[in-house]
Amino acid sequence: MMEKDTPIYVNNIQIENVESYIYMGQRYSTRIKTQDYEIQIRTTAGWTSFAKHSNIFKGNIRTCLK
Repeated sequence: MMEKDTPIYVNNIQIENVESYIYMGQRYSTRIKTQDYEIQIRTTAGWTSFAKHSNIFKGNIRTCLK
């Protein structure tokens, strides 16, 4: 395991040290994961996806095609 203060370089550019980040809808953290935050992220992603496809769910399309 690396020290927190050890800088990491890629092509002579220092990579920023962060406590957490989101990759492909999943939150990765150097701290202990909190389920509440993970649930919030997934719920938001679900509603965002629903909103993108709301014309399919709410539109004038036959039910068998939905």
